Amino acid sequence: MTTYKGFNGFNVTTYAADPVATAAWTTGGALNTGRNNTGGVGTATAAAVAGGADDPAGYTNTTEEYDGTSWTEVTNYPASRTYIGTAGSQTAGLFIAGGSPPTGDCFKYDGTTYTSTGSLGTVVKQGAATGIQTLALYCGGETPPLTDMTEEFNGSTWSSGTAMNTPRNNNICFGVQTDAVTVGGSAPDGPNTWKAEEYNGSAWTVGNILNTGREFGGGPGAGTASTAGMVAAGSSPTISGTYSNEAESYNGTTWSVKSATLTQKRGGASGTRAPTTAYLMTGGTPGYLTSTETYSENSEPNTFLNEGDVWYNSTSYALKFFDGTDIKTVTTS
Repeated sequence: MTTYKGFNGFNVTTYAADPVATAAWTTGGALNTGRNNTGGVGTATAAAVAGGADDPAGYTNTTEEYDGTSWTEVTNYPASRTYIGTAGSQTAGLFIAGGSPPTGDCFKYDGTTYTSTGSLGTVVKQGAATGIQTLALYCGGETPPLTDMTEEFNGSTWSSGTAMNTPRNNNICFGVQTDAVTVGGSAPDGPNTWKAEEYNGSAWTVGNILNTGREFGGGPGAGTASTAGMVAAGSSPTISGTYSNEAESYNGTTWSVKSATLTQKRGGASGTRAPTTAYLMTGGTPGYLTSTETYSENSEPNTFLNEGDVWYNSTSYALKFFDGTDIKTVTTS
């Protein structure tokens, strides 16, 4: 009996699900309280946001949790505050500093209760954080003025780390405490502020520049390593009231603009530390947005389709191919 492989002379890859032609941002459940510059933790299916500005006159202490479909109000944050840095997950989160006025207060979150923990050594707001609840990193911000400070958290106390090369606020972080990236921020130092800086736990090294300068990007950025991260949205550091719907990925050397754009241009949004293939963003400006979007890339094979691709779908038991426009099933007559 002649096999398909033998007849055609090449292997046919097997997938449990058909590849997708493009990556995309899809709309999810709306926040109950529209807000910007919140603190966010978690993943696209288990997230939490706290605080933020919800009207021109003040800030909120509302916390909401997301299950991948809808947001639910839960325990209030201990203070009405904005510009909160974050690390960790929905059930093991760390909410750091913020303002206004600036503060060094920090709180752990277990999915139900907030507990006060060691304070930053610097009273600061509008910096960026990343990592996990017991090994977190905080950098930049303003005291004021702008600062190049770095502090590391060991689960109970903060200690000073090596200063960044460029003072900045409204920056974005991703990665872990010993393998992190910060990028973007306000424009006093121009393009230097838009260059990535990579942290190895002891020193910051200057990396390459974003394709689009941005501040107030979705924070935190996505990714747990300096060689595989992603930032999205944000405000223009030079043109007031201008927002972005673009995302850029970083491979440790180069920033690449993603083909898919958010449906809503926004700044001051809350991100999650989900994988770069499943990044959630919610809230932000202009105004006090409630909308939520999730970025997704197909995980099997996690590449875009090319015309002529052939594969076997082991779920539907069908041989398929892509004709450049549609996915077709091979039939016999």
